Amino acid sequence: MTIRLRLTLLYSGILGLVLLLFGALLYNILHFYIYKELEHSLKEQTADLQENVNYKFRINSTGWSLSIKLDDFDTLQSGMYLQLINFTSGEIAKSINLNGVDLPFSTEGHDPNKGYFVTANIHNSPFYIYNDSLIINGTEVGILQAAYNISVISLFFSILKLVLVVLSVFVVSIASYLGWLVSKRALKPIYSLIRETELIQNSDDLARRIHYDNKHDEVGLLSKTMNGMLERIQMMYAVLDGSYITQRRFVADASHELRTPLTTINGNAEFLKKIWGTYLHNPSLIELKEIEISVEAIHDITDEAMKMGKLVNDLLILARTDAGLQIVRTEIELKPIVEAVVRKLQLIPKLIEWKMENLEMLDNLQVMGDKDYLQQLIFIILDNAFKFTENGLVELRVFKLADRVGLMIRDTGIGMDPNEIPHIFERFYRADSSRGITPGTGLGLSIAKWILDEHQGTVEVVSEKGIGTSISIYLPILNPESNKLD
Repeated sequence: MTIRLRLTLLYSGILGLVLLLFGALLYNILHFYIYKELEHSLKEQTADLQENVNYKFRINSTGWSLSIKLDDFDTLQSGMYLQLINFTSGEIAKSINLNGVDLPFSTEGHDPNKGYFVTANIHNSPFYIYNDSLIINGTEVGILQAAYNISVISLFFSILKLVLVVLSVFVVSIASYLGWLVSKRALKPIYSLIRETELIQNSDDLARRIHYDNKHDEVGLLSKTMNGMLERIQMMYAVLDGSYITQRRFVADASHELRTPLTTINGNAEFLKKIWGTYLHNPSLIELKEIEISVEAIHDITDEAMKMGKLVNDLLILARTDAGLQIVRTEIELKPIVEAVVRKLQLIPKLIEWKMENLEMLDNLQVMGDKDYLQQLIFIILDNAFKFTENGLVELRVFKLADRVGLMIRDTGIGMDPNEIPHIFERFYRADSSRGITPGTGLGLSIAKWILDEHQGTVEVVSEKGIGTSISIYLPILNPESNKLD
């Protein structure tokens, strides 16, 4: 059942109920009022006639009898019928308009001290009769009956009932038809909303929205809610699509990065197999040159295996971050962490100048973090600076702000274009100018960014192609007084 039909039936039902109650109320009020007036008139006329009743006792040879007579029947109201019944003699006196017709009476079950009304059909005409007892010395000796022919009244109420029923049916029918038309107009925004949603359903454009002019009514609120839902779906789809693309690129890049060392290892292994397979049965034929070449091949295999190990370790870290890995942070001093990274860096051979400012600014400065992860963060950025700088210097500066401490690593390396900077923290991303020239997997900065985010830090990157790059990382300082992050 459609909403339009339900609304029409609901409105028609309510109107029909209202008309039914109104008709019943009108019918009963008129019925009560007319019959009340009729009863009042009968009682009043009967009371007046009671005063004109004469009682006479007659004594004869057979005994005594009571004569009851009404002095004047002419005082009757127009349309009223009167009958007097003498219980002692059985005589019945009537008004002339009865024309020999007797008003019915029964002595069963009536109270002599109280008048009562009855309705009776006489010659197919309804009469409303009031029975009032005639009492002498506490004994009922007769009864005075006053009646009205209520044929006209009964006909009036029958016609009234029919008119009310027919009128109610007619009004409900007209109202139902008008309600059907009005409900169509009232539901027009709903139909428009349905058409819009069907167009969106059949469209490939997720940016399409529902347009509705009146934004303050219920349909407008519904449209706004649905548009919000569509926007969330579009955003979620974009995120899922982006995740899918990232996953595909991640798998492709990981496969590519793993394939290169595997190819090298496999080539060198095949080479060693071929050489030493020949000398397996004739060791005396081994020459020094073959041994030197074999040692170089073994070194290549070892180097590639180390690269694969580092790549797999980086992939494992990123996989754990995707699974929701969170770093457990504690109160630690930052200065020993930076000094440990610097010591580790000094063991690496360098062909360029290395410059570091005094670290005294970090004295007694504490942050909330993990020592190992912070060391890895700083080392990754410094290692990248050395890796992409062929000439010039790499510099480490320390500066302190109101609520943060900053470490700036600046180099005079190959630099980047401005449009490359937003992508440097993406997995496997490497600038075109460094791809294939500088060793690396493109995962280091992704891991560094995750570590920095886990420590609630921020990063700023400034770079110019051919000039160099400056990366500044900021970490919140732990407030010694409140032991909370400021």
